[in-house]
Amino acid sequence: MAAELVGGAVLSSFLQVAFDRLASREIHHYFQNRGLNEPLVKKLKIMLISINTVIDDAEYKQFSDSNVRAWLCEIKDAVYDAEDVLDEINYELYKHKLEAEAETQTGVIAKG
Repeated sequence: MAAELVGGAVLSSFLQVAFDRLASREIHHYFQNRGLNEPLVKKLKIMLISINTVIDDAEYKQFSDSNVRAWLCEIKDAVYDAEDVLDEINYELYKHKLEAEAETQTGVIAKG
């Protein structure tokens, strides 16, 4: 039970990290290149802010309400899934950057 309570307190921090990553220029360009429109990204950011506000309150209520504690566990799983998706996006961005650099270096070597 203590691990669940500590996990709940950490949840806001994970959400803030996810929000910061979502707000990054690289992620923004990734969404644009995939045809995802700006209103969709803004809506996602608003949802994250709203969820974070509710979670802050729920973290206090979990001590007296087992339903809130169970809900926080479900949200924690969803946040971990979102982190995994952001990690995959960052991997794709890094891979694309390395491929572009390799292409540039290959072009320089071929010209030299």
